This record gives sequence, C-alpha cells and structure tokens, in this order.
Amino acid sequence: MVLLNSNAQHIFWLGRYLSRTQFLCAHFPFIKDDEAIAYAHAFCLPAFDAASLNALVLDETQPTSFKQQFQIAKDNIQELRGVFSAKAYAELNKLVKTADQNPGYICDVISDCQDILEAESADVFLFFSLGQCLEQLDHELRLGGDTALTLSKINYIVDELVEMGWTDLKEFWNELRQNTDLMRFYHFSDSIQHMFEIDV
Repeated sequence: MVLLNSNAQHIFWLGRYLSRTQFLCAHFPFIKDDEAIAYAHAFCLPAFDAASLNALVLDETQPTSFKQQFQIAKDNIQELRGVFSAKAYAELNKLVKTADQNPGYICDVISDCQDILEAESADVFLFFSLGQCLEQLDHELRLGGDTALTLSKINYIVDELVEMGWTDLKEFWNELRQNTDLMRFYHFSDSIQHMFEIDV
C-alpha cells in the first residue's frame, strides 16, 4: 500500500493520541501531590495537587481529559476508513463504541486498539509507530525519563522514512540525537509535519 501524505498524517496522530491517552491511564489516579504537581507542570496543566489533577482529566469539557483525548483518536480512525482493512476498521469501531457508551472503559480499549493497528500493513505500522515513539519521547523529555530506547526506535523509523524520500528529516534528526532536548524535539516534530504537507 502506498499511503497518501494526508492518510499517513492521520495514522501518525492516531499513534500519538492513543499513546498520550495510554500514558495518562498509566498515571491515573494521581495519589501523591508532589508527583501530580510535577506532571501538571511538565504538561502545563492548571492543577495544584493530586485531587485537582484527577478532576481535570475527568472533566469532559477539558481538552486534556480522557474523553477529549480519545475523541481526537476516534476522529482519526474515522478519517482512515478507506485505509484500514475492513476487519480492522470494524474492530476499531466496536472498541470506540464501547468507550463512547462508557468513558470508564477508555483505558481498557486503548491497548486493544494499538494491537489492531500494529497488525495492519507495513506502511500503516511505520507511521503509527512514528507517532507512538514521538509521543513517548515527548513524555520522557518533559518528565526526565531515559530516552535511549525510544531514540533507538526512532532512528530505525527515520532510516525507513529517508529510504522513502523523506531526506530532509535526517538533518533535524541528527541534531536531536546529538542534543536531546525539547527545543530540538520541537524542530524535529515540525520537520515531520512539513513532510506531511509536501509531495515527496
């Protein structure tokens, strides 16, 4: 399958938002105030203790809530109806429906959604993995985690993308590997976004 850039972009963001929601699920509920404050500061969230952060991510009107994050992933799935196999699309829709009917199931269906997507075509898996890895690296940089494994995974993906003609990524990727910080992460992310918007 040869993906249109627009479809590749939807797959990439689907990977990012499913990973973002899964990351939040892994931390929720927040118990310790100091950990909640560190998380809130890292992601610029208006919370001052564990209770207020828990309330924030459960408030469906907030863009950082479980509901809103999953809605973006759901919208990307709908945009990709003609890209996924019929079986995968049906299974994803079933999971989305379950989460819509009971938002408390969102954390339960995230891993199932990821398993389905990872079994799709090589191109789908490539851009989905790119989204997952960039989201993981974002979390690690914000919270001071070990980035070595994630950088190794992204390096493999970048090599694949360069082979596909995304040669402009290499410069920004090399800069990020040499100095792994948020500023260079944003430069690399912007370069990916640029590649989605042009023909290669």
